[in-house]
Amino acid sequence: MKILAAAASLGAAVTLHAENTITWETLGNRYTAEDGQHYIQRFVVEADRPFDRLAFCAFKRGLHAVNPADSVIEILPGYFAVASERFRQAGPGRPVTVELRSDGALRNISFIPDGMHLVADGKTVAARNVRKPVSSWPAQYQRFSEHGVSDGMIYGPEAYEVNDSLRSAWRPAAYMQIPTPKKVRFSGKEFMMPENFDVRIKKVKDNRNEYFRAKISGPEITVYTNSSHPEALAARLTQRIKSSVGCDGTLPVAEIEDWADLPYRALMIDVARNFTGKEDMKRLIDLMAAYGLNVLHFHVGDDEGWRVEIPELPELTAVGARRGYTEGDESDFIKGIYSGDGSPDSDTPANGYYTVDDYIELLRYADRKGVEIIPEFDSPGHSRAAIRAMEARYRRSGDSSLRLIHDGDTSRYTTAQDFHDNLMNPALEGPYRFWDTVMASLVKTHQRAGVPLRTIHIGGDEVPAHAWDGSEAAMKLMADKGMKHQRDLHAYFVERVTGIAAAHGLKIAGWQEIALDHSDAYNAAVQPHVAAVNCWTNAGKYGSQIASQGFPLILSNVDYLYFDQTPTTHPEEPGLTWGGIVDEFRPLHATVERLCPGDASTQARVAGISGQLFAETVRSRAMIERYILPRILGLAERAHNVDNTLSDSEYFGALTGEMPRWAAEDRNHYLRQPGIRLSDGKIEMNEAYGLGEIRFTLDGSEPTATDRLYTAPIDATGVRQVRARLFHGPAKSVTSILYID
Repeated sequence: MKILAAAASLGAAVTLHAENTITWETLGNRYTAEDGQHYIQRFVVEADRPFDRLAFCAFKRGLHAVNPADSVIEILPGYFAVASERFRQAGPGRPVTVELRSDGALRNISFIPDGMHLVADGKTVAARNVRKPVSSWPAQYQRFSEHGVSDGMIYGPEAYEVNDSLRSAWRPAAYMQIPTPKKVRFSGKEFMMPENFDVRIKKVKDNRNEYFRAKISGPEITVYTNSSHPEALAARLTQRIKSSVGCDGTLPVAEIEDWADLPYRALMIDVARNFTGKEDMKRLIDLMAAYGLNVLHFHVGDDEGWRVEIPELPELTAVGARRGYTEGDESDFIKGIYSGDGSPDSDTPANGYYTVDDYIELLRYADRKGVEIIPEFDSPGHSRAAIRAMEARYRRSGDSSLRLIHDGDTSRYTTAQDFHDNLMNPALEGPYRFWDTVMASLVKTHQRAGVPLRTIHIGGDEVPAHAWDGSEAAMKLMADKGMKHQRDLHAYFVERVTGIAAAHGLKIAGWQEIALDHSDAYNAAVQPHVAAVNCWTNAGKYGSQIASQGFPLILSNVDYLYFDQTPTTHPEEPGLTWGGIVDEFRPLHATVERLCPGDASTQARVAGISGQLFAETVRSRAMIERYILPRILGLAERAHNVDNTLSDSEYFGALTGEMPRWAAEDRNHYLRQPGIRLSDGKIEMNEAYGLGEIRFTLDGSEPTATDRLYTAPIDATGVRQVRARLFHGPAKSVTSILYID
């Protein structure tokens, strides 16, 4: 990983003052006939001197200054500043309060500001960020409208009932942990757990994916397999065996036979929106390998960042891997969004990239674990970082051959992420020269690593309507080619990039848009060169359509397999909400029958399944682990067994059995909140797993790991509020609340 320290513009300079603090809180959701649903955000700035701007990252929504002396500036959708003459009066002992009326309702903590900082005399001024809880009182999270009040909080009594319904004493039999093997034959004999196992690999021919047959009767294990990564298989098998040892130290003599139903078993990790460093990525690859996932769909290029060094185009990382405060032309770095402190050179998730050597190290590490890395650089949409980097290159060199847009384009569009300037123009030659350069460089890097590049993911999703209305070049190309719709421009782009990939010996992958609603001629030209199509919306319909056209379908649907979606409606639970609730059971239910209904020939085109973690709300490896665990278990089970294998109760018991190992490995993981109920004058608490510690408070404060431990029912006399959290290893749940009248 590299955090750039290259020379930057005046706006990039950072002054750090320990005395500067910005405290944020919400004054609660509200509804008025005049303003509709809204909430008030309050920022209290304690600065050591006058300043010009208060800047922060937050998901785009309408913001209106409560004080008429203040004005709100949208630097970029998702990055805002407030300006005011009042800020000139700031200084020691003279805090400044800013209040913003915000459209809509505050749903959960992922929608509150991050990366709050100041700007003074054109320089970024770092500040300590303090964000108060959003559940101190009900109006903070209840939603008000003309139809009444709705409440997303999961209170203690509801959580108590859920925990009781989920708790499962069932645990997998020996060698039957997730992903569940196809066959286990027990002999009725046992042997003592040895200090070490000697796994002997014997190659066999078999057409099934990652087939193996293992005879387990002592320290020497013979494995017959067709695996191209037998060492990784041996490591997974050894872990399965060690996890099966009985309380008396014995293991059953058995033969395991298994294979994966799907060849493509993936996890998509987004490091473009917020960066995750090399060593943390290795730990995530370890986690994938432990559960038999074999593809890291590595989302390394998007609107908000370009994270892999391409030596031939240094601007991609010199500009595109750095985010900070600027209201200028982004010649040195791109504008901030999601996270950071306003500086393009600070060690925050906003900044950073993998050098060629870093990337080679990751390729080799993943290969040893049996994981193939498929890099994704999204295009022609989601390309803002690349566009800005290539514009900086053009301004510095005068060479326009790799420009991705052209002057005079008056197209007006809005993407799903509210961008208006993130589309490569398919009518220019620059995008194709660009892709040719990038692919050639990546092929060379993979060759150095000794890990061939087979597939490159080109994105291809979310191109908005009217994308190129104002482009003379695009209109001319459409006329010359007889195109009737701008969708044909998109298809033209994909077809040409596919040809470039083929010239480099590569297949492409893409999101569902590359395979939907195109001509027969397009399908005939592109389909043979496509390794994977990720279907992400419209469970069932689109999957069947993609597969029936002959494309290799990867089940990736948001409502089952987007791990960045929140698992509950609790306001302190992080995660996005646009795809609905995705709890730990949803990946388990992501069956082929549900997501690709159809005949046998259609379903035979299901090549794989993928869990997605987009990084708008990610700030650390611990947060990634909390999003992934335990949902990765449902993903792994469906990747290996397309038919239903475990009931929900058995699945919950299996994941409970895995949790002590996560804690021992210091891995963060999602925990369901404890239940709290009032019964016969006593306060009772429970949790769903039969492990961990419930800590609680009676004064309305947030419970910590050092607060009172729940061991038995508590007398409720005089108690008005109970708050409790579950702690297990490095993990903690959100807070449960019981209000007592």
